[in-house]
Amino acid sequence: MNKKILALTGLFLTTFLLISINLFSAQNAESKSQNPLSLGFQIISNSQGTTLYQKNLDYVQVIDLTQGAKINFIYGNITDLGTKKGAYGGNDPQFERQTISQVWSNLYSENSSLFCITNGQFFRNDKNASTGLAFPVKSDGIIVSDGYAGEIEFPDEKLMLEVWNDRALISKFQPNNLQLSTAPNLIVGLQENADKGVEDKTGRTFIGIKDKDGDRLNETILIFTSKKATQPHAAKVLKSFGETQVIMLDGGGSTQLICQGNIYIDSPRTIPQMIAIFSGDEVRKKEE
Repeated sequence: MNKKILALTGLFLTTFLLISINLFSAQNAESKSQNPLSLGFQIISNSQGTTLYQKNLDYVQVIDLTQGAKINFIYGNITDLGTKKGAYGGNDPQFERQTISQVWSNLYSENSSLFCITNGQFFRNDKNASTGLAFPVKSDGIIVSDGYAGEIEFPDEKLMLEVWNDRALISKFQPNNLQLSTAPNLIVGLQENADKGVEDKTGRTFIGIKDKDGDRLNETILIFTSKKATQPHAAKVLKSFGETQVIMLDGGGSTQLICQGNIYIDSPRTIPQMIAIFSGDEVRKKEE
């Protein structure tokens, strides 16, 4: 057998092996998740790349970045820059606290592809009209806050959710990674078992990520919100949807959810920072 035939044979076998591995990875990733409908969840709202499921008090948003859906970490007006007062050498601004319905009205008037808004970062829950965030948040390429807590609170239990246009990643938070991250949107939260009243049935907001096709990129983001849930329950629900990693954000009275103008989880508490989900409708219209 000449060298050309050997080379072609080797190339064929390598290609076949890679395809087989990718197919196995995709099937394996898919096997870890169950059909939400078989778990008792119902679809109550959907749009291009975004679906909202409900089961009793639990809600799960499934956001497919490959279909043009987007996630943004939005925040209230800055009333004090807090220049150089942040925990990691940056800023620790004071953000105006708002109701989730106020934010929906303002944002939807600017962008009709807005799908849902839920709460986000932990914050100092005082009675002031403006307040600071506990941990870092980056929005549209700008680190808007270093947070005030630093390594004093949960030094070994912080995680970082990074979101690019086509993928997301959850990893252990290291202070130097805040400046090094290339992700335009980033939020720091806690591990699923960090002590925030682990077994208390209270408001919970958790985010998971999922690799839907086994290509080792997490193209899907899942957001769990519930008025009454324990931490293990929140994590378990996301795992049943196929998430591979999970991060805990603010909960209790901060947990709120509004989708397509309908309030599903309400609270009188005003909050300084929220998560906005946009469907891929604009992308679909452009393609049409």
